[in-house]
Amino acid sequence: MTDRNPAPQITLVGPTHPYTGGISQHNTRLALELEQRGISVSVESWKSQYPSWLYPGQARVAMDAPEVGIPAVVEQRLTWFSPLTWWRAGKRARSSAIVAFSVPTPFHAVPYLVMLRALGRGAHTVGIVHNVLPHEPRVFDRWLMRGLFAAFSRIIVHSDTQASLAAELSQSNTAVEVLRLPSPWKPSTSTPSRDARSGSTRLLFFGTVRHYKGLDLLLQAMATVPSVTLTVAGDFWEDKDTYRQLIDNLGLSERVTLMPGYLPEEKFEAIFGAADVLVLPYRTGTGSIVSELGFRFGLPVIATKVGAIADGIDHGTTGLVVEPDSVEQLSAALTRASSRTTVTGWQHNVFTRGDVNNELWQHYCDTLLNTQ
Repeated sequence: MTDRNPAPQITLVGPTHPYTGGISQHNTRLALELEQRGISVSVESWKSQYPSWLYPGQARVAMDAPEVGIPAVVEQRLTWFSPLTWWRAGKRARSSAIVAFSVPTPFHAVPYLVMLRALGRGAHTVGIVHNVLPHEPRVFDRWLMRGLFAAFSRIIVHSDTQASLAAELSQSNTAVEVLRLPSPWKPSTSTPSRDARSGSTRLLFFGTVRHYKGLDLLLQAMATVPSVTLTVAGDFWEDKDTYRQLIDNLGLSERVTLMPGYLPEEKFEAIFGAADVLVLPYRTGTGSIVSELGFRFGLPVIATKVGAIADGIDHGTTGLVVEPDSVEQLSAALTRASSRTTVTGWQHNVFTRGDVNNELWQHYCDTLLNTQ
């Protein structure tokens, strides 16, 4: 815990280090980007964010091993089971001109509504909504999000489809802005050389394994394209044996490598450096930082056209964009990627693409701070 003097210009509510995952990493980097611009920031983070049954993956990294960095002022007192911690956090944020809430799921709606009530009417409030509705929605989710959206001054989302859904739930009473999701990672200082590679194209599926991310579709597509291999690196939120059985049934056991478990930032270079192409075969989705992470390490990206998953991909130049739920289109994309000449050309285009992340963060911060 850090002293809160002077009063912060902005309070960010949401997970930060040591929590894992893209939303925590985004919140952390956002705080650091604001600090870099001379903005006084306080982060209201979680001491206990979820019950264990709701988040089966690895929730934290070691305190002395931050993945993105550590903001200067952090309060880690919020607990999912204690309304008193929600109320006190809202009162602490009263001195801020802007209070921005990172909204990953409807589970956070009730704590945030309590915080907003404690906050009062003085601050400009912003909902940074990563998922308007969950990938597997439940019966009360729309009702919870509708109530939360009505309490915000405005809402930021990361794709046009999410903006339409947010506008529907807010009943046009709250302004909705669409911003492209920047990557929380700094540019890589070195891009692994792949010039001398030959043989099968090495595909990478990176991140948590959940049904909506379409790993099973990718495996089915691979069965029709013999000249590619695949590494699956990330936490399994579903039964690993189900995927192992599918791999065996498709005759892919010699071509697919599973690396289950959470992967910290220090392992990224080795994992991405060993691959030729990153594949994001999502059935559904909102936004993802994984494609920009692939570009950071010089990888072209094959992704489906859902939400903002394929944002930043120049089709046929830095990768391919295909329709979701289509094994046939994935197979065609993998066939193109099985050409070493094609992949080398894509990689060259990624390398010359340049880093757009600084511009994205500048625009993100400017929009967040604009209360007009």
